[in-house]
Amino acid sequence: MKRQFAFLALIAGLCRAQTGLSQEEAVNRALRSRASLKAEGERVAAAEGLKKQAALRANPEFQFQNENLRPGQTYGRDVDTLAMVNQPLDVLGKRRQRIALASDGVTRTQAEYELARWQIAHSVKLAYWTARGAQEVREVLKSTVENFQKIIDYHAAQLSAGAIAEQDLLRVRLEGERLKISANLAALEANRTRIELLKQMGQTDFAEVVLTEPLALDAAVTPVGIEQALGQRFEIKVARAALEQSKSNGKLQDISARPDLNVTYGYKRTQLPDTQEGVNTAMVSLRVTLPMADRNQGNRLAAQAEIRRQQELLAAVEAELKAEYYGAVQEYEARRNELLNSLQPFREHAANISGIAAAAYAEGGTDLLRLLDAERARLDAEMAWTRGLVDYRQSIVRLEAAEGVNQ
Repeated sequence: MKRQFAFLALIAGLCRAQTGLSQEEAVNRALRSRASLKAEGERVAAAEGLKKQAALRANPEFQFQNENLRPGQTYGRDVDTLAMVNQPLDVLGKRRQRIALASDGVTRTQAEYELARWQIAHSVKLAYWTARGAQEVREVLKSTVENFQKIIDYHAAQLSAGAIAEQDLLRVRLEGERLKISANLAALEANRTRIELLKQMGQTDFAEVVLTEPLALDAAVTPVGIEQALGQRFEIKVARAALEQSKSNGKLQDISARPDLNVTYGYKRTQLPDTQEGVNTAMVSLRVTLPMADRNQGNRLAAQAEIRRQQELLAAVEAELKAEYYGAVQEYEARRNELLNSLQPFREHAANISGIAAAAYAEGGTDLLRLLDAERARLDAEMAWTRGLVDYRQSIVRLEAAEGVNQ
């Protein structure tokens, strides 16, 4: 009784450990867990910090100065004292343009963060359907092995009754061993793809999960058109943000060629000669840099070259995404037609032939080899149907990605 109770407890524990996982849940867990995405989020925080820093004004400088310091003098009577505050002025647009550049930097990093989220969701979806297909193959082969064991048991009973030759039983057992090997390999592949899915999700425990999305021909999408697709793609948003940032930097480099202004105001106490009295004087001065040799020419040329570079990169991204979109549309349509017009009839015909062969063999109307060939054809058709469904669902994921669908 204790042994039976322990066995039931073990089975219950295994059932609890294998939790269900849908595609949406896999994507959401990935977006919560991926350390690389959290790192991208910190880049946004860093850009916001740079924007805040760009808005700050320069600190004033305090200067304390003594004049007429000579040996033998009395400090309080003979030495002149100056106290001045120097304040850099930012009245020619430099600060405003620095803020604009930093704001464009925030926009760009936010777009790159959204692109990283979208890429993670895309990779998780592809890994999900790969693992879902491997899980389905494992279950189909497991069920086939269990059902084929009944055929083996039937032939063993027939041999015991002297109704068949021993060679037929050996053939059936050999086929059963082949199926078991295929089932074991399928289990290994299912485990590998499950671990790959959990890795894409950013998980570290690699617990047993059961993928619950139905692997069936019940999903269809309608392409949205190239213009809408390009408008939704995060790569376009990133490229445009990078172009705007380079333009802002170009404006900043132009403005940086303007003179720097610095105003000084302060106090000077001058000791009058041959007296015990002094004179207090206010001081005001304005300093202006003269852009004679350095007009920021090098930085301005580099900024203009970067603008042209970003324009070409934007054009390259648009061309690449157009090709990706049309390729995804064609793949989706081809996968769907293959399922409807080829794999589905092939699967149905193989199932019918297998059923007919089994019935004929039971009535003695055909031999064992025809039965085994029909069963192999049915299994091959089932595997082809499963792989076709996986490829079809992944083509939907790629089409949605080409259209810029978020999650």
